[in-house]
Amino acid sequence: LQDFKLEFGHHQGRTSSVWHGGTATVVQSPGDEVWGIVWKMNASNLSSLDKQEGVEDGIYVPIEVNVHTQAGEVLTCRSYQMKDYVCGPPSPQYKRV
Repeated sequence: LQDFKLEFGHHQGRTSSVWHGGTATVVQSPGDEVWGIVWKMNASNLSSLDKQEGVEDGIYVPIEVNVHTQAGEVLTCRSYQMKDYVCGPPSPQYKRV
């Protein structure tokens, strides 16, 4: 994911009761890049994924991004950006996942 960077933080400065520390988000950052995995899924599962990612609770917002693969392909993908976050270190549980 070009021109983004990976950050960790707390939505509205509150520590996650699930993760007990900072969770991941991506933010635009010219010249940076984020490496990850692209999962293929049915569009019918988007609402379930949004719920899992906290969209209903206003924690994350889905964003559409262009991902450049090692094979040179450009894929339009869905990612999530944390709203109103305060930077903080990743939780120990999050780092293990």
